Amino acid sequence: MAKPRVEIVFRKGKPVAAFLHLREGAKGRSGRTIPIRPPMTAHYDEAGLPIGLEVPLPTAVPLLSINEALRELGAEALGEDDVLALRMV
Repeated sequence: MAKPRVEIVFRKGKPVAAFLHLREGAKGRSGRTIPIRPPMTAHYDEAGLPIGLEVPLPTAVPLLSINEALRELGAEALGEDDVLALRMV
């Protein structure tokens, strides 16, 4: 699996959520969501394959915890440069 693509939602200039897309080209919506490591939620497609990781309040979640969740889902770990926008708050 390739390195996740990070999508960040900002409100009033502050990051309030991040979604890590695990598979490019995955179509459709999540078929199922499962809490994986508080406060993160894993999203799966209808075939049961992981398609993303939702991280609410991403500035409060350490990169180590995010990477542990990504490894559980079979995805590559992120580096500090991948989440730089979260740390610039």
